[in-house]
Amino acid sequence: MIKTTKELLEKYWDIIKEEINIKEISLLPDSLQITKIYKPIWSQISSKFTKDTGKIIQFSKQWNIQELENWQIKVFDDQKNERILEKEDYEIAYQWIDWDNIAIDWNMIAKLNLEITPQLQKEWIAREISRFLNQMRKEADYKVDTKVTMSYHTTDQYLDEIVLEFSEFLIWEALLKEIKKEENIQWDISSIFTIDQSTINFTLQK
Repeated sequence: MIKTTKELLEKYWDIIKEEINIKEISLLPDSLQITKIYKPIWSQISSKFTKDTGKIIQFSKQWNIQELENWQIKVFDDQKNERILEKEDYEIAYQWIDWDNIAIDWNMIAKLNLEITPQLQKEWIAREISRFLNQMRKEADYKVDTKVTMSYHTTDQYLDEIVLEFSEFLIWEALLKEIKKEENIQWDISSIFTIDQSTINFTLQK
């Protein structure tokens, strides 16, 4: 049984990475200085707690709060009197956060590292090539399960390196029998892939 957000994330990490196209997921370090503040909503709690509403807000500001299950929180005073607030009764705010590339949804804080490393750039181009090849397959009216031979020719060393490095990925994603580094004079479809003024000519053949 999944009990924590961490356990939930760890169980579905592979799905999350695939769905939002990210390379790695890691937990924020415990040393990260973040202060979470619970703010009772006056309009929500005044009808429930009437004269105690002010006390609840006062003691919540003094950190007299304990998290419970199912998004409930317990607010208590100096005499240990307790009031239970539901999720809709309060808001959460955070202090001491570097807000650059940060997203927050209740107890979940996500920080994105948007640095494009050389390897990530290569992976992005490989995915663009994969989409390009699958569009060629569609235009050639191949059946979904038809495996084809891909031939390519380029004078750009960088693109050549990407095709070689990600050959297994392209074979899987574009359903290829093999990849040939040559100018194929016989083909079902031919098309030129262009990126940053560099080109590579692809041909597909059954």
